[in-house]
Amino acid sequence: MSSTGIDKVLILRREAGASRVLENFIMNSLKHPHEIVWEVLSDKGNRAAKKGDYGLLIVESSISDPAAIRACHSAVNHPTASVLFLADETTFSSEDEKKAKEKLLDMGATILVKPLKQSAFTTAIQSADMAHIRLGALKKKLDDEKVITRAKLLLMQTLGFTEDEAHKFIEKEAMNSGRNRSDVAYEIIRTYESGN
Repeated sequence: MSSTGIDKVLILRREAGASRVLENFIMNSLKHPHEIVWEVLSDKGNRAAKKGDYGLLIVESSISDPAAIRACHSAVNHPTASVLFLADETTFSSEDEKKAKEKLLDMGATILVKPLKQSAFTTAIQSADMAHIRLGALKKKLDDEKVITRAKLLLMQTLGFTEDEAHKFIEKEAMNSGRNRSDVAYEIIRTYESGN
């Protein structure tokens, strides 16, 4: 995951191969380096969606295509991935289309209906990019807190510290060494877990 935004875009579509129009829309919307991976909306494409090594999943299909909705659902398990559904032209008039739209919106997907306009596409992509950055920062913060909590627990178990003493120890070590708390916590974990 990149702190500069979306670094990989996975595109699932019914037809094989890249769409020059879509590729140009993406190039004009994301200003930083990124990789675009094209897959057919199939088992292989769904496996790629489940893998989750992308910042943005774009699914291009009809709004009520069950395979497309399943692929979008795969991205929900990846906390920093955004989903953009490019729907074939529709008025959302049938019951199936309305239900599919609600499912996608409940998943947090953004829906754009073809024909696409660069301005709407750019707004959707840039919103996804900013969300990716914010969610990535939150995920890192949570991961750091898990490591710090684990280090505190080790200090409490091995050195008999109270939780407050363990907290102050990590803070002091970080300040004295000019490192962040998670780096100190990793060092504590390496020291005391390798000794067991």
